Amino acid sequence: MEFYIYIRRNPLGLFITVYDRDVIEDNEHFKNKEVTRLTDEYEVRRYMREAVSIILYGDKAVELGIKENYIHPDAVTIQYGVKVAIYIETRRL
Repeated sequence: MEFYIYIRRNPLGLFITVYDRDVIEDNEHFKNKEVTRLTDEYEVRRYMREAVSIILYGDKAVELGIKENYIHPDAVTIQYGVKVAIYIETRRL
């Protein structure tokens, strides 16, 4: 699986946004989103472990967030026909 990832760091920690590849490449609403690079599932998991904020767009990205226990299935919503979920680590902030 390939994902686009947008990586930001600030004094509070690492913030990532993860998009399924097809969300960025095929959905008009997301084509102009800023991304850092195209990456694989292994690297996304590595960044998830460090992140204080994770935003996930697309079926595969959201499923990965659920599988890794960052997202509860009931917390998933739809935006422009794309599954979306957000995780925020409040214990470190």
